[in-house]
Amino acid sequence: MKVSGFIWVLLAFAVVVLAAGIPYWRVPYDELNRGHFAVLPGALLLGFLTLVLVVAEVAPAEPTAITMLLCVPVIVCVSVAKDTARDPTSHNLWPFELVLGAISGAVIVVPAVLLGLVLRWALARMSAR
Repeated sequence: MKVSGFIWVLLAFAVVVLAAGIPYWRVPYDELNRGHFAVLPGALLLGFLTLVLVVAEVAPAEPTAITMLLCVPVIVCVSVAKDTARDPTSHNLWPFELVLGAISGAVIVVPAVLLGLVLRWALARMSAR
């Protein structure tokens, strides 16, 4: 992987973690299960940036997918650390939160990677004509 591709992927990771994480971290833990749509723009950004990175071929698809799959678990880890610093009993089931965060991130990233690969293949076929 080129150094510039690695930098673009890390930059996208940081942007998604901050864009989705800041609204998520502001919601009190006891209100998280009430369906807050403040994190929706961050989720859309996660899918969009993953798609753009794969279509633009700034880095191989596998490292891009792995890096973007880590966005939501990192957001959850920061939230758990922040909340347990205040109240050590607030996240008794944090491993399950981490697994659910990884699954919800995968629901966004995996289709974006697959769509990006299909678009990249279609664009390559169209340019070959």
